[in-house]
Amino acid sequence: MSDLREELLNAPEAPPLAGANDQARPDDRDQDSAPPDDGRGRPWGEIWRGCPVRALGVYGDVSWYLDVTGQLRGIDNHTNQKMLHVFGGRLGLLASQFPQFDKDGVPKPRAFNATHLSAAMIEACEERGVWSPTNKVRGPGCWVDDDGRLVMHAGDEVLIGGEWCPPGIYGQHVYPASDTVPRPADGPGNPRAARDLMELIATWHWRRPDTDPQLMLGLILAQMLGGALEWRPVGWFTGDAATGKSTLQSLLLHVHGGPGGLLQAADATDAGIRSVVGYSSLPVAIDELEPDKDNPKKVKSVVELARRASSGAQIFRGSSDQKGHQSNAYSCFLFSSILVPPMPSQDRSRLILLDLDRIPEGARKVKLDPRRLRAIGAELRAMLIDRWAEWPERLEAWRGALAENGQTGRGADNYGTALALADMALNPGPLSQEILRAWSGKLGHAITEDSVVVGSNAEDMLVHLLSQPLDVWRRGQKHTVAEWLMYAGRTDGAPEVLGEVSDPGAANKLLAQFGLRVRGRGREAQILIATAQLQGLVDLFRDTQWAEGGWSQAARRLPGAQASVPVTMNGIPTRATCIPFASVPGLLSLPAHRPERPPTSTHPDDIEGFV
Repeated sequence: MSDLREELLNAPEAPPLAGANDQARPDDRDQDSAPPDDGRGRPWGEIWRGCPVRALGVYGDVSWYLDVTGQLRGIDNHTNQKMLHVFGGRLGLLASQFPQFDKDGVPKPRAFNATHLSAAMIEACEERGVWSPTNKVRGPGCWVDDDGRLVMHAGDEVLIGGEWCPPGIYGQHVYPASDTVPRPADGPGNPRAARDLMELIATWHWRRPDTDPQLMLGLILAQMLGGALEWRPVGWFTGDAATGKSTLQSLLLHVHGGPGGLLQAADATDAGIRSVVGYSSLPVAIDELEPDKDNPKKVKSVVELARRASSGAQIFRGSSDQKGHQSNAYSCFLFSSILVPPMPSQDRSRLILLDLDRIPEGARKVKLDPRRLRAIGAELRAMLIDRWAEWPERLEAWRGALAENGQTGRGADNYGTALALADMALNPGPLSQEILRAWSGKLGHAITEDSVVVGSNAEDMLVHLLSQPLDVWRRGQKHTVAEWLMYAGRTDGAPEVLGEVSDPGAANKLLAQFGLRVRGRGREAQILIATAQLQGLVDLFRDTQWAEGGWSQAARRLPGAQASVPVTMNGIPTRATCIPFASVPGLLSLPAHRPERPPTSTHPDDIEGFV
């Protein structure tokens, strides 16, 4: 008994029991489910040590992998065929790692244990954690890595830091294998390539021959960089028949290396473009995107996709399984058409519009050499890689120069990016301040001209409002809102009479039916636009983007606009936005046939604050 007591007293301390809150280490797992390895178990986050298939993570009921070829694969049901497909049909490899035994315990030839394999694959993904492709997957095209270096994904290899690497995980992103795309030339790139291309582009008959060829060159270079740019300008070249638009589209195709380097179509939808582009940042060229009165939404959706791609904004779409779809677009778009479809100002402000004139009779037709153009494209890609370190400084310099000439915001983004790229390609060596000043001044007028055409959303709203016809008596006597405002404001260009109304004060009262009034007179007059959704105003903006009170938001953005004191219109209290007539030059214009009016007597509506 004493011997037993002594053994118990001197026994080693027992290990503590595992509690419910204890966390298992990565290697603490059921060894029965781990595949045969080197005796140390399956490494964390791997299907087995040295497995050619890489687990990325899990999102919902989908497990994500890079398969044996480096392609991105998502599996929601690990069936034998799906797993075999991910491993490229390598039965021998799977049988060696997950053997299947017969009743005598002998491994079956070229047969694997699907239960053990699926368990290992799912467990490896679970260990990697939650993972979805959005913002993490980068397909073919150009990108920037975490250190600001240019990355070029050629489909079968990825150029990082000057070295070609196999597809895989680099930094925070996955670069999966894909179809191969045209590569850059060896070396730093021939400095003559950019000038040869611009000289060829200049043979087209541009409306602005001294600026448009350089802008076109810059747009082509922006298309090559795609996802590497913070801002991707959208180009649109337009012209009548027989101006060379189709030939210019062919030039784009050859310079980008053929169908593998440019996603080109003459008839496309936004869903079709997103499907073909996928995770890539390859350039997109759409020909014949003409206004379509029968299907305006089709054109609108394509232009909206190009707008979102300019900044890489996220895109959300519904799906039949009610799970939705989230993606990003990083391609640089170029369109061509005879007419540019109508579009809102936020889309027009992102366009670099280039007009082509007709080819003169007897002029030589441009002949393209596809082989030479493909070589030029390869040299340009090599140049962009070699000179990428200069890009941030050059872009800021061009943006600053354009700002000094009054161009900021989207104008500086669009034109600054295109011009900086063209300059970097055409002028090797340090940035020339002389070239910078000359070109920014030359382009200042062109950009301002385009900005006037583009206008703004607020100006579009005002043009729509002022041009609406009003038939206040329902007798077919229609005058525009602008004419009613001019008459009520007693401007020098107002009509002599307005239907049966001979008193500006009465005109003002009739305007109140439509949520509008005029305060003051002549050059001191102001438009009052009701904030409340009065029925007359609702009717004027029906089926427009400013419906349901949107007009009020746009009105506040007009020059000189300010919030009004509370007013009453036809007995209905509301607030209103005040817009000076002086901010709307057309309301104060004087017809050439009419002399300036002499001052008239004071009317109660002229009293400050009378509404």
